[in-house]
Amino acid sequence: MKKKSYIKLILFSLIGQISFSQNLSEALNQLENDSLLRQGYLAFCLMDVPTGKVLAEKNMHKKMNIASCHKLWTTATALEVLGKDFRFQTQLAYSGKIENGTLKGNLYIIGGGDVTLGSADFKGNLSLQQLWERWYKVLQSKGINKIEGKIIGVGGYFDQNAIPAGWIKEDLGNYYGSAAYGLNIADNEYKLLLKPATKIGEKAEIFATEPALPFLSFKGEILTAPKGSGDNAYIDGYPFHYEAFVSGTIPQESSFFIKGALPNPPYTAAFWLQEFLQKKGVICTNPADFTFEKINESLYLLDILSSPTLAEIAKEINLYSVNLYAEGLFKQLGKFWSNEQQAGEKIIEFWQKKEVQTKGLLFNDGSGLSRLNTSTAYALCQMLAQMSKNEIFLQTLPIAGVSGTLTNFGKNTFLQNNLKAKTGSMRGVIALAGYFTDKKGEKRCFAIVANHYEGKYATMRKKFEEILLKAVEW
Repeated sequence: MKKKSYIKLILFSLIGQISFSQNLSEALNQLENDSLLRQGYLAFCLMDVPTGKVLAEKNMHKKMNIASCHKLWTTATALEVLGKDFRFQTQLAYSGKIENGTLKGNLYIIGGGDVTLGSADFKGNLSLQQLWERWYKVLQSKGINKIEGKIIGVGGYFDQNAIPAGWIKEDLGNYYGSAAYGLNIADNEYKLLLKPATKIGEKAEIFATEPALPFLSFKGEILTAPKGSGDNAYIDGYPFHYEAFVSGTIPQESSFFIKGALPNPPYTAAFWLQEFLQKKGVICTNPADFTFEKINESLYLLDILSSPTLAEIAKEINLYSVNLYAEGLFKQLGKFWSNEQQAGEKIIEFWQKKEVQTKGLLFNDGSGLSRLNTSTAYALCQMLAQMSKNEIFLQTLPIAGVSGTLTNFGKNTFLQNNLKAKTGSMRGVIALAGYFTDKKGEKRCFAIVANHYEGKYATMRKKFEEILLKAVEW
């Protein structure tokens, strides 16, 4: 190639790059000044993965709430520290002795922090029904047909005070506000079955929970709204309180349900197992119970159950944004570093040692539900750049236009089947962070966050898509 032609090619390339840079910069400025963000804040960072060079940014060092994008920190750290093959364990054990088919002692379900116990979310994982069947057969193998002690759920593997700082009361009774305990069961959630009224504006009937929770009662009212109005009903509940309050509206359908958070998973696990055993003919002479205290009696192991691998759990977390699973990993990281209450600080220290700029980071939970969490777009991109070689981590992320929370994002654009990212949203917060390959074939990572925006989530999400479509032109 002649020297002049070569120089022209370089100049055209630089001009094109400057043009794309200006287009992206203008789009970011336009979004920042949009009426949706008149009282709000925007942060953006676009980084070259191999070099860590920032290609474009807007307020990338500002402290922002990133909602469920916070799960990226949790899953990345867990994969790096605990390893992809880590599994939680749950034990079934008894105290006392077995005489003539009678257990003269207690039956203990000893939690090991497994947030997947009895969950239907994982292929090959025991369902709630299968779990009880397994343990019934274990008791049968020992000839036990009567329990003179108690069936006790042991939740002391994690702290009893399970609610992280910054969780608001409006979240606590709803399924997405299920905290992680030492013993968890069936995603720590239940269905509240409802029958809408025949007239708009009248009260819906509460007729059952599924599974049954006879110790739980409800006050308040849920009103019937027109068809297609969606689920706008909420449950206000608190840990270890068995009276919940309901409010809001549900659409006029033949039947409907909303999901709530179990107020006491260790007790609920023991209660459900006892109910199952009694239906099978096992006599239980005392009510089910729970404890968070250390068991000070000799125990005899009956069964050990292992959870799915951490790699499988991390994929479920990032693909479908499951708060409970993220909280379990967060607390397990705290235990790994010998202090559950300092998990957030230890995670920040971990990434600081990896030369991530941690100023502006504050982690109070693992899921991003805490209103006190903060991150910066720059730190998030630094971490993502480092995790770009971890194939297990990359496989956990939703794919634009294809899977998880990005199924309807970027469809029929260059982003489809290209961009991989975690979404985040809560009232006034929207975030998206991950990877894409640009039109020149270069690997990029990015983070885009808006706080205190006004208007509809769908509108803001569409504007994020428009920004990223300009970013891939870089």
